[in-house]
Amino acid sequence: TAAPVQGLAYSSESGQAVIARRPERPRWSPAFTLLEVMIAVAFIGIAMLALLSLHQNNLASVIRGQDLTRASMLAQQLMSTAEVERFPDPGRTHGDFNRDYPGQFNNFRWEREVDVIPQFPDMRRVLVSILYGHGLSRRFDLVEYMHNPNPPPLPNQPDTDNPATAGADGSQ
Repeated sequence: TAAPVQGLAYSSESGQAVIARRPERPRWSPAFTLLEVMIAVAFIGIAMLALLSLHQNNLASVIRGQDLTRASMLAQQLMSTAEVERFPDPGRTHGDFNRDYPGQFNNFRWEREVDVIPQFPDMRRVLVSILYGHGLSRRFDLVEYMHNPNPPPLPNQPDTDNPATAGADGSQ
C-alpha cells in the first residue's frame, strides 16, 4: 500500500483515490463588521456627550452654590454693621467690597435700604441686598427689623430723663 497523500481520500469499496473537499466555511464569521463597530462607537459617543453635559451642569451648580454662599456671608456682614449702629438712619446706601476685600469679590455689589415703619416709629426695617453673578443678574436679600434701644417718650408722658419735663414739683 502506498502512503496516503494529503488531500486524497481512498474509497474502501473501489480502492481508488478520491479527491476530498474541505468543508465549506459558513458565510458569517465571529468578527464584527465595520458597520457594527461604527454603530457601537456612535452609541459610546452619545453616552459620553450626555455624561459631559451632566458634568458641566454639575460644575455650574457648584459655582452657583458658592456664589450664593458668598452673597449670604457678605449680607450677614453688612447686617452686622447695621446692628452695631444700633438704630441706623433712614435712607439708601450702596457700594462694593473692594475697600474691605480688595480683588476678592469683584462681581459683588451691595445696597442697604433703611425704612421707617409708620405704625411703629421706634422700629426700622433694614434691607440688605447683594447683587452678584454675571452682569449682577442675581440678587440675595436679607431683611431685619431693628428696635430703637432708646425709644421716644410716649405722647402726654413726661420724659423722666429730661429734668425740664420730669414733673411740676421737680421730683423724678
